[in-house]
Amino acid sequence: MPIVILGIVGSMTMAASEGLRERKKRKTQKALQAAAIRLMSANGFAATTIEEIADAAEVSPRTFFRYFPTKEAVLLTDLQDETVAAYLAQASDDLSIIDTYEAALTAVFEDLTPEEWAVEQARAQLVASTPELRTTVGLMSALRPLDDARDFIARRLKAPPGDPRPRVYAAMLVAAAGAAVAPLFNLAAEDAPLDRATFLDALTVGLELLKKGFPTGVDVPSTR
Repeated sequence: MPIVILGIVGSMTMAASEGLRERKKRKTQKALQAAAIRLMSANGFAATTIEEIADAAEVSPRTFFRYFPTKEAVLLTDLQDETVAAYLAQASDDLSIIDTYEAALTAVFEDLTPEEWAVEQARAQLVASTPELRTTVGLMSALRPLDDARDFIARRLKAPPGDPRPRVYAAMLVAAAGAAVAPLFNLAAEDAPLDRATFLDALTVGLELLKKGFPTGVDVPSTR
């Protein structure tokens, strides 16, 4: 199970620190994504237009483009990335780097309402089952988490400019988490439900493996 969350500011504190403009922006962004997912689930990715998405969210197409540059982006953008980044930025140094990262992911996904989790499930199913997105999903879904993890690690390590460690360690963190949950998204493509507890347990397994260090592969006993 995920670790106990320590050294992380609660969601109520974070919500209170958000300004009205930020909350309205996030609400509109969520509404656009939810509308897109609802329409694409019903009609398919290719058949859904930006005009239809904007209309369903009760905004103009011009407003759509203020939040998402393309139709692909509305589906590939993980709206939880911004919240994870805020947790990392406000986290104390009580936990290790890996434990803090795990605590941030756990807190963010546990805080989702049932409706928000249902949107995440539907988004995962669409991304995994839409051929048009397969060439870009890996790159787009990793860019923001990599930058956020790099900045967090640089702060914790007090790394000077040009130090390669934050980039390398950030790549390891994001890759470990992503690889651990990837099989669940493959199942989602087959319309299997994406269980939240299973998702969080998979994250824990991936990050626990990272804590154990990279195996040398030398003198490994045979398993046969």
